Amino acid sequence: MSLFYKSATLFSCFLVVLLGVFLVSTGFKPETPNTEAPVTHVVTIHQMKFDPENLVVKKGDIVQWVNKDIVPHDVTEINKKWTSKILEKDAKYKKVITENLNYFCSLHVIMKGSVTVKNH
Repeated sequence: MSLFYKSATLFSCFLVVLLGVFLVSTGFKPETPNTEAPVTHVVTIHQMKFDPENLVVKKGDIVQWVNKDIVPHDVTEINKKWTSKILEKDAKYKKVITENLNYFCSLHVIMKGSVTVKNH
């Protein structure tokens, strides 16, 4: 084995160890995938309100809106990127939450709500 090969191998090992020490000392933690099952949160629509009006969830959780009011409602993203169908009494709509959102009922624009995604 040549001296160059031994020196290169030793230098490579040194760099790997140095990198490891650096990562540990800076508190580096590799991102681990979320292995928790998504949680379903229920927002009840009644008395012309979303209840709860403001909800905090984890990314990937599910929000299910249930209309318990005597009049129809819908759930519409504030910029109208998406909207549910018209929800008659006892009808449900659910959505996987991947980002913060504000929503309202397009049939009764005074009704508003929000979902905030919390960081772990």
